[in-house]
Amino acid sequence: MAVRAAVLENGQVSIVDDVAIDSPRAGEARVRIVTAGVCGSDLALIDGKFPFPTPAILGHEAAGVVTELGPDVDGLALGTRVTLWMRPPCRSCRACVRGEAGLCDTSGFMSAKGTLLDGRTSFTRGGNPLYRAFGIGAFASEVIMPVNGLIAVPDDVSDDVAALVGCGVATGAGAILNVAKPQVGDTVLVFGAGGVGLAAVMTAAAVGAGAVIIVDPAEHRRAEALSLGATHAIAGGDRKEVRAQLKEAIGEATVDIAIDAVGRPELIETGYSVIRQGGAIVAVGLQPPDATITLTAPVLPISHKRILGCFMGGIDPQRDLPRLFRLHQAGRLPIDRLVSQRRPLSDTVAALDDLKEARGLRTLIDLV
Repeated sequence: MAVRAAVLENGQVSIVDDVAIDSPRAGEARVRIVTAGVCGSDLALIDGKFPFPTPAILGHEAAGVVTELGPDVDGLALGTRVTLWMRPPCRSCRACVRGEAGLCDTSGFMSAKGTLLDGRTSFTRGGNPLYRAFGIGAFASEVIMPVNGLIAVPDDVSDDVAALVGCGVATGAGAILNVAKPQVGDTVLVFGAGGVGLAAVMTAAAVGAGAVIIVDPAEHRRAEALSLGATHAIAGGDRKEVRAQLKEAIGEATVDIAIDAVGRPELIETGYSVIRQGGAIVAVGLQPPDATITLTAPVLPISHKRILGCFMGGIDPQRDLPRLFRLHQAGRLPIDRLVSQRRPLSDTVAALDDLKEARGLRTLIDLV
């Protein structure tokens, strides 16, 4: 049966219904995609900010149902509802053995090259391969996935929540849980009230941050952040403006932790300037390929300030995604409130425009 998908080619997105898909091989499963979130990384592929082979099926933040298993697959049943994860840990490479499954050496190339672990794409059109956005290609009615990249979803967790946990929520939450690791009472500053930033806000509040400050120029997004756990909201600007706004908001011009959930060099520089001695700025948003960050060198050795990279929240999917589901079930991560729009696959271009124009928080594409 042919697959329907949103394909990026020559900078344009089109909906096609003649994509051929492989059968799953050893260690793989076929998944029927139910819903998929629209993420800023999809825009980065379209705009060329992230070099990637094309033609490619877009999408990487998704939930679905297992419909077919490859040979010798154990521990996963047909009909299981799953969240898809772009970096399935091999559990045997140096990173995985060290407990850093989010940096798996074996699967890391999937997201960069748009293939499965064995180098094939599993999708073809007219006999030619279609690459998989960030190793998944979830804007498709069906997809082949490594079993280690499929996380079972609890019965009382919705498909919407399951999809959003597959990238944006996990990235923002993981930045807090796995990288920043604030102590109870710490002040946390988050740049950007998109899906990733709001997930960081919710998680910081859930783990007991003393103050959570959102920085975003859009008033409606600041208001959303305040309703999701932020204690203060500021519009931002240059570093002097941010320091002044912080002083007015919380009574001091420094914070313990800053999170850049946008991906702009000046936000890293501003964040570094407003964290206290011994504090940390966590770089979460993907930066443009030619971006550089400039810091005042004498401050580096005497301040004990830390600059921490954070890709996909440092997530170990088998360990961390169930934890996020439990936090949601307990009412501490209201992930469902991030959904502001739903569109069918045929409206993928409009869904991408929702994100580009900052309309709402997160648009979901329904594939059933």
